[in-house]
Amino acid sequence: MEWCRRVRAVAHISLWAGLIASLLGVSLPKIFRGASKYSIHFVGPFHSSNIFLHFATGATDTSERLIALFDSLASAKPILIFERGDDPRSTLLGMMTAYLAWPHPVRIFDMARAGSGSDLNATDFVTAAAIVFCCVNRPQWLPPGEHFGEALEVVPMPQVAKR
Repeated sequence: MEWCRRVRAVAHISLWAGLIASLLGVSLPKIFRGASKYSIHFVGPFHSSNIFLHFATGATDTSERLIALFDSLASAKPILIFERGDDPRSTLLGMMTAYLAWPHPVRIFDMARAGSGSDLNATDFVTAAAIVFCCVNRPQWLPPGEHFGEALEVVPMPQVAKR
């Protein structure tokens, strides 16, 4: 009986050793091939924000273009951002735009909570450097601004005449 137990133990260990060797023999070449092809490397300073903005707007290199636009405006004046609080895409787009607008002060308006644009009409546009619309339609009396894909529009205020 003792030899039967030893044979079973050797067979059990041999089976598991064979399975582990097969797993490593099949998996390791795939892992090394994938690791060399998709290696982690520096991809650029705005990689994360550009990927998000590309997903949200469909535009490419949006971070750099937004920063260049905001840098051309007076940094003491605020950026007004209009978003829809009931739309996660609009809210995250507004927050990302606010992040990229630094060092400008930012005011964010929730159009879903405000109703039919009461915040938009009551806002003092003369003091703003730019108005940003995130998944919100621009009022007709404002001239078209710079579009970043389908969901983001920035209207620099120096081009807007007093109404």
